[in-house]
Amino acid sequence: MTTETLDPIAQLERMSRRQGAEDTVAKAIARARVQLVLGKDAKAAFFATLALRLKPEVDWNLDTAATDGRRLSYSPEFVNSLSPEQRVGLLAHEVMHNAMAHAARQGARDHALYNEAADLAVNPILREAGFTLPPGALFPGQGKHADLPEGLSAEEYYARLQAKQQQDSQDGQPGQPGKPGDDPGGCGAVVPAPDQAGQQEIEAEWQVATAQAASAAKGKGELPGMLGRLVQEIVEPTVPWQDVLREFVTRSVMARDDYSWSVPNRRFIAQGLYMPSLRSEGMGEIVVAVDTSGSIDDAQLKRFAGELNGILDCHPCRVVVLYCDDAIQGEPVYWEPADGPLTLESRGGGGTSHLPIWAWLKQHDAEPACVVCLTDGYTSFGSDPGVPVLWAMTTERKPPFGQTVRVTE
Repeated sequence: MTTETLDPIAQLERMSRRQGAEDTVAKAIARARVQLVLGKDAKAAFFATLALRLKPEVDWNLDTAATDGRRLSYSPEFVNSLSPEQRVGLLAHEVMHNAMAHAARQGARDHALYNEAADLAVNPILREAGFTLPPGALFPGQGKHADLPEGLSAEEYYARLQAKQQQDSQDGQPGQPGKPGDDPGGCGAVVPAPDQAGQQEIEAEWQVATAQAASAAKGKGELPGMLGRLVQEIVEPTVPWQDVLREFVTRSVMARDDYSWSVPNRRFIAQGLYMPSLRSEGMGEIVVAVDTSGSIDDAQLKRFAGELNGILDCHPCRVVVLYCDDAIQGEPVYWEPADGPLTLESRGGGGTSHLPIWAWLKQHDAEPACVVCLTDGYTSFGSDPGVPVLWAMTTERKPPFGQTVRVTE
């Protein structure tokens, strides 16, 4: 034990110093947030909206600062050592970690090395946006990271840093594993939630919050350069339409995969056994509604049918194809995996409305696992039919219900 721990007077003096530091840092953090709130450009509006989500919290065990998506924890000594501009930069740095879902994406990666990688992804964006970061901030192309380019993700930087670390270990320079709170970049760390469910919840919250912040920023202009492009990717992630289609159909079909005794399993009837069937086997259907207005060409139809074939090879169920302009054209086409490859044809036509599709479902008491509508979007959408709907759009139009994916080349 030290003399200080035994001396009540020294303990009181230490507590008093800490209290003074905490009072000072609380005001400093508040001023940094106010500076963002009072900013007149889109950048300030964006970061102010997100910074206000984080609850400030003193943590004397930290060397710098950290965020877990809900709190902004910080060392009073560290924050008090920064200039007003650097404190604003610190707030922006921690906000970007959350907006980029770094906590949710860390997984089992080494904490210190991942934070180093995440800083390399974040800091160039903040520098270009005009923020002043705390001393020692890490950047690709500088210092020990001179061989790293800008513009990579945290995962890509991590892979490169890990490869270098492994090489150093082979050369007799083993690295030390990191622990939560480690902050190699000195700008504030990101700390993941203790479980995957918590991480996913926080990631979803921040995606919504980032979209709201981007909307608030629009009234004050455009977000600069890399920041604007990144926010666009967060708000409207670029996901291949094939992946969206596969996930949607798979999820919808699997939701019907519970057992039912009302329809016997055909595989066992010949053996004299009465066994339950999967609901999808007994009555599950996918309705594919094809816009026949002429704007969907043969190449798009062939490519779309090919994707459906690949999905239904894994999740067999009956498909009902309805061709429709302002009325259903011809008879419905029924398809099952045993019929061979699913094909879609171009029938041409006039204007488009999806009201006949919903009327057909009601008339036939159809309860499909989902409805997939391939259309240019220049249609009367109608009202939500009460089943999962995926609008596979060849334009940027936004339906009033259902999920939307843009079908591209």
